[in-house]
Amino acid sequence: MNKISLLILAGGMGSRYKGQKQVDVISGNETLMEFALFDALELGIRNFVFIINSQFPIDYKNQLTQLLNHKGAQIHFIVQDNQQLVPEEFQSRFDHRKKPLGTGHAVLLAKDFINGPFLTMNADDFYGRETFRLGIEMAQNLQENEFGLIAFELGNTLSEYGKVSRGICKSENGKLVSVEEHTEIGYDGNVLIGLNSKKEVSKLNETDQTSMNLWVLQPSFFHLAKKEFHVFLENMLDNQKDEFYLPFVIDQAIQNQQVKVLIQQTSSKWMGLTYADDKLWVQKEIQKQITNGIYPNQLWE
Repeated sequence: MNKISLLILAGGMGSRYKGQKQVDVISGNETLMEFALFDALELGIRNFVFIINSQFPIDYKNQLTQLLNHKGAQIHFIVQDNQQLVPEEFQSRFDHRKKPLGTGHAVLLAKDFINGPFLTMNADDFYGRETFRLGIEMAQNLQENEFGLIAFELGNTLSEYGKVSRGICKSENGKLVSVEEHTEIGYDGNVLIGLNSKKEVSKLNETDQTSMNLWVLQPSFFHLAKKEFHVFLENMLDNQKDEFYLPFVIDQAIQNQQVKVLIQQTSSKWMGLTYADDKLWVQKEIQKQITNGIYPNQLWE
């Protein structure tokens, strides 16, 4: 079996965070993303692919390269550009667009750097080592035309400081039935709501299974995504804001009976940087993990 890769989605612009949250220091000199890299290395992953934006600091890129090479890992950086993989007839639509084209487009950019099963993750989220362990075990046991998802409970993924976007999942007998991207998730009084893919208000529950983009995929994903990306470009309505979401690609593949997606829920505590005020909370939670001996005081001693 080909070795498992980790694909890190670090190309977001951080508009709600008001800064480059992917490279913001959380503990010592380390970013939140580095705790995931540490976990992945501890569990045996040695191929890392980063999807970054043009503002990603070159000195931090060099630092990560040195750290991971020292651990015997391969590392690739891909700058997400809105012209990449876009057929010529659509490119003029994005001449003045600043917002990235979305997580589905970001993953598709990695097609030439991954030739085996791989996990995806958001650079600004903390998943916990047990979550990665579950993902790796799933990747090792996938059959042909099977993907996987490590899901969280929606109530464990909310921010105290504002609304969030999440992939809301439905499953039966350990298999994903559908996943739909919801935006503007938050409480209206005592009711948890969000906007579904049709921009309609949808009532949600804290126990809903939720995608935080920790998918377990195979190279066949790239073929599916390429076809759906062309459909997305043909039908998009807002050239400045519409996004090609990773969960959408997988949901379409499920509905078309092209793949089966196994789903497993993690008990790990999620943390993430959506808003600037999230940082202090994340720092405190990471310090608890260090105090409890889960991580060393300095990751890269």
